[in-house]
Amino acid sequence: MSIDEDASVWRVSGPKSPPVRLLTSYDEVVRAIVAEMDRTAAGDRVEFSVYVMEPGASTDAVLRAMRRAATRGVRVDCSLDCSAVSAFTSWCEGTTTQAARLKALAAEFPRNVTFSPRTVPTHAKYAIFHRRSQTPTAVFGGVNIGDRFANWRDFAILAEGRAAVGALAMCVNGEAKPSVDERGRDERVRHGEVSPKTPKSALFTVGSRDRNKRRDAEARSNGVGFVANTPTGFDIVASALPQLRRFPGTFDVLPALRRLLGDKRYDEYVVACAYLDTAGAAVLRLALDRGARVALVMPRTPNVYRDANAKALKRLMDEHGNFCDVSESGTYPPGAFEPLTRRDETDFFSRLFYDAEESGGTLNLEPGKPGEEPRGGLTAFVCDDMLHAKVFLARARDKSVPSACMIGSCNLKQRSFGQFAELNALITQPSLAKQLERELTLVASQSERVCSRDADALRYAEPRATIEEWLG
Repeated sequence: MSIDEDASVWRVSGPKSPPVRLLTSYDEVVRAIVAEMDRTAAGDRVEFSVYVMEPGASTDAVLRAMRRAATRGVRVDCSLDCSAVSAFTSWCEGTTTQAARLKALAAEFPRNVTFSPRTVPTHAKYAIFHRRSQTPTAVFGGVNIGDRFANWRDFAILAEGRAAVGALAMCVNGEAKPSVDERGRDERVRHGEVSPKTPKSALFTVGSRDRNKRRDAEARSNGVGFVANTPTGFDIVASALPQLRRFPGTFDVLPALRRLLGDKRYDEYVVACAYLDTAGAAVLRLALDRGARVALVMPRTPNVYRDANAKALKRLMDEHGNFCDVSESGTYPPGAFEPLTRRDETDFFSRLFYDAEESGGTLNLEPGKPGEEPRGGLTAFVCDDMLHAKVFLARARDKSVPSACMIGSCNLKQRSFGQFAELNALITQPSLAKQLERELTLVASQSERVCSRDADALRYAEPRATIEEWLG
């Protein structure tokens, strides 16, 4: 398996590379969305989609920016998950949705604002800013909107350029065809704005002109590729038995994850995820079973699915775990897990994966069966903050192989793989890999390592864990 169909590994930095920047906090994401919204002008278009939109000052700021944009003549198309799944989640967490405010905004600006409540679970999170005469941009990743999420640790991407934004728009909307603007063309003909003889291909809207395979290929060749899950309907059997059947539609995120974890060029992975179940653990095993080292960071107490997380993690640690019991703690390099500052350039993960092993410590990998490669080692951490991330950093000891990053909305869970609309990006640009490695180093070094088989992070209760896994 290879990730090359998702994004080029062997890209070279240059002026054609779609610029991408890592956003590392909720406030930074909200500021970026508001700033990009405020940079739109009449005739531009915004596509805004999140899974959850809850009350708060940050939500008010985003809605005010939408209203300002609509007043300027910007088209703002909003969508929000209003399915039974999100309603159940809101009920469990005692939260409320802001769907009514988006609906009211659309009623206030009927010519410029639309609101589409999604009845199929839509977990993708993005804001795309299509511009007629300026550079288009997009913000996407794992961040929902609402003050409750302000202290959650999460990641998103700010991308710019017609290639990256066009590729993203094509991924979530499909390739644009001239017929998509038939209504707009007829209206413009009636108003005498264009000739009836004007070819349809010349009448793409500002939001569709770059939604084509050429822009997508350009972005992928320069290290930015997008994959999405696009459910098209509901299936009652799949809802009851998610491990056996998917909803109708196209689901490309899981195959992309399998390519990433199965790519033999990479022998080190750093993963930060909020939620994990049996299906997600099977993805991580693709790397572990072939001998790769994996560092996994999860929240100690997630907002939901705590027991399901612990159950899946325990199974992985029982099979592949690198433990460091207290009685053996002296064998690990002193200070290896002390929090790092942003100026510390030490490669935390190289020390984690190899130093203790090479010095005769306790992290030697278990041998495989005769004739098989050594089994990979899993080192797990639990974070006291609510870590909501869904990020992967693939590294190679062969430094000629560029690192690869996957960032998006898809959790390592069965319903995320086969039922929810999701959006992930595979990025092989060195600058982003360095940014992400730095942030993951901070998260891991400030977290507690799972050192023994009876650690609290591996304890769970049944049947709660099984019920949570089914629900998620």
